Amino acid sequence: MVLIFGGTTEGKKVVHFFERKKIPYIYSTKTKVAFDNTPFSTYRYGVLNAKLLSAFILKNKVTTIINASHPFAKELHATIDKVGIHLGIPVIRLARKKLLIPTHPFVHFVKSYDQAKALLFGPFLGKKLLGLTGVQTIHIFKEYWKDNPAIFRILPRETSIVIAKETGIPKTKLICAMPSNNLEQEIAVIKEHKIDIVITKESGNSGFLMTKIDAALQCNLPIIIVREPSIPSSFTTIYSIEELEVLMAKAWV
Repeated sequence: MVLIFGGTTEGKKVVHFFERKKIPYIYSTKTKVAFDNTPFSTYRYGVLNAKLLSAFILKNKVTTIINASHPFAKELHATIDKVGIHLGIPVIRLARKKLLIPTHPFVHFVKSYDQAKALLFGPFLGKKLLGLTGVQTIHIFKEYWKDNPAIFRILPRETSIVIAKETGIPKTKLICAMPSNNLEQEIAVIKEHKIDIVITKESGNSGFLMTKIDAALQCNLPIIIVREPSIPSSFTTIYSIEELEVLMAKAWV
């Protein structure tokens, strides 16, 4: 049995591949998402720590893990790494190709959210922030948004709204909308809300990173980009479904 960690564009691609090949699989996400079960699929959701994941793997006789979760799901990556090594389960990581981003004085790369906050409380203090780092990060920037102008875009899902509400952030500081690769639409958001600075994550093409950068630069605004965390070396990293097909073909020989 193959266990797929998804909740992403990459996760959906892996699911489509398994459905096309008619290979049984289990699809796992952190929060509940819309999922149509088929004769080949089993769906589950919820956080799995190392103990729970180990038990789940043994119970369901999982022989391979495909990690197509979000690149910033650091705790999940660490858990999969630990359990995979302990149980001898191979892990395939479907990653997003890194984009080549030109050097620009308005583009500020940081290695962590702490470094991002240092910039916000330093040269950008008091600037109106557009947060595009996801609902799970709103609490990280609470020190900033509680005393400074800021607005965060979150997915228009009930689960996202609940998470945002738990942080205590006012509704007036939220935009419930899907991210977009439409440059004009992103520019319109910046202008409508009179944004002074943008913060986002190194999320690759799937996260429309270049569109966010282009929108900020066309509006002559600085943009802070949090670098993608490193992936455990125990994972076999691939970047396409074609590579996955080659690996899976070898596994089924």
